[in-house]
Amino acid sequence: MTMDTQQQAAGMKTAASLALITILGPSAIDMYLAAMPRMTQDLNTDYATMQLTLTVFLLAMGAGQLVFGPVIDALGRRRPLMAGLLVFILASLWAAVSTSMDTMLSARFFQGLSAALVLVTAMSSVRDLASGARATQLFALLVTIQGAAPILAPAVGGVIDMQFGWRAVMLALAIVGALALANSSVNLPETLIEEKRVPLKLDGVFRTYWHLLADPRFIVPALALSAVFFFLFGYVGGASYVYQTGYGLRSDVFGFVFGGTGAAMMLGAMGSSRLARTRPAGLLALLGVAIMGSGAALALLAALAGAGLYGIVPGLFIAMFGLGMAEPPLMSIAMASQERALGATAALLGAGTHILGSLATPLAGALAPVGAHAWLGFLLVAALAAMALALVSVRRVVPKKTAVETAVE
Repeated sequence: MTMDTQQQAAGMKTAASLALITILGPSAIDMYLAAMPRMTQDLNTDYATMQLTLTVFLLAMGAGQLVFGPVIDALGRRRPLMAGLLVFILASLWAAVSTSMDTMLSARFFQGLSAALVLVTAMSSVRDLASGARATQLFALLVTIQGAAPILAPAVGGVIDMQFGWRAVMLALAIVGALALANSSVNLPETLIEEKRVPLKLDGVFRTYWHLLADPRFIVPALALSAVFFFLFGYVGGASYVYQTGYGLRSDVFGFVFGGTGAAMMLGAMGSSRLARTRPAGLLALLGVAIMGSGAALALLAALAGAGLYGIVPGLFIAMFGLGMAEPPLMSIAMASQERALGATAALLGAGTHILGSLATPLAGALAPVGAHAWLGFLLVAALAAMALALVSVRRVVPKKTAVETAVE
């Protein structure tokens, strides 16, 4: 075996190991959705309160990215990664034996924090190992596998819930975490050498974040992307109740229906990637949010006309296709606004989408029991807000200097 072949094989092994840990967050969001109605009964609560298990997870995952980014730049990658995976396993086991909402919410909080730590570590490790075209290939692999998780996780979770109950779903998450821990301990060495570590200085971190928030080049497309995620988590937060309680789908069937909309997102992202070769990012962002809004409007009209899931699901499939198309160009526009501190820019962007997006879950949980029309009307309003913000982000005239450059000066 030649040296190049050995390096290539080692690179693929590392990429596969990183991909395994990046699916933990999406799986912890989507795998238990089908089990929510049963969890609501077993834990003696209502659906709106049960939605807080998703809200708490997303808040912890969003805020955790802001905290852990600077931490792993100071301490390295391997030890924080192992700690994060261990906490994920323990939190999943804790959730599996929960007998009250207070316990479940605490377990989900630590699940979210650990998911944030392993995600930011994986993305940073790619930057340590590769640059240029090779880094792009690795990121593309991670994003593709992350995109597959929302397709497979609901279906797998629905089948597990139907056969063994919701506690087995949480146990399955712990098993996936244990597999990731075992694999990472063997195949993922430390990737950040001592010379490249950055001392942890909180004042500099906060100053960078503050100037990014004040930069319209960044904040407008970031808000547009957050509105897209608000729509996404509003959909996630209400679909389980509307599909299962409102229209009587079994949990295993729900998993496959919900996974179909995950496939729509992936198809939209693939279409956006192909069109990006010849079309500007702004145009693709506007096209994506327009499709997203059109799909939401069709689903709402179907619900009002009494068409049921035969009209609602196709409309939401269209909406999620548009969402998948809009997400990459909006992220690209936000990231392109800065030339320096790209790690902080990515951390703030990821945190904002999860924190603001998490606010949709309790609203969706409160509106879903009212009826499909109330939930779908809420999604349409979110889509219209995303369309308005995307239009502003594309048309806005921006200053020449970036926020971080100004802060440095």
